[in-house]
Amino acid sequence: MVIDYCSGGDLGLLLAKKEIFSSEATKFYMAELLLAIEELHKMDAIYRDLKPENILIAEDGHIKLADFGLAKEHVDDNKIAKSFCGTPAYLSPEMVFHRGKIA
Repeated sequence: MVIDYCSGGDLGLLLAKKEIFSSEATKFYMAELLLAIEELHKMDAIYRDLKPENILIAEDGHIKLADFGLAKEHVDDNKIAKSFCGTPAYLSPEMVFHRGKIA
């Protein structure tokens, strides 16, 4: 698999440098992230490795999701993903405490 080069780095790198995002930049990145996740869900896919290091920033300032190794396709309301996966530091409370739907 090949992905475009993203000269802006990733959000993890920027956070490690203690970059301070403006309120507008934060809203922009989060809106783009929500749109990306929403689009994946429309295609019955779930992205299971969401962390700052997997959110790349392209030259034009837009974000791109990377590392779909843990993603799962063909998941709809009648079929859930039951495997436990992800980066431990970024696991959701539902995964840690084994509550709710594990997807």
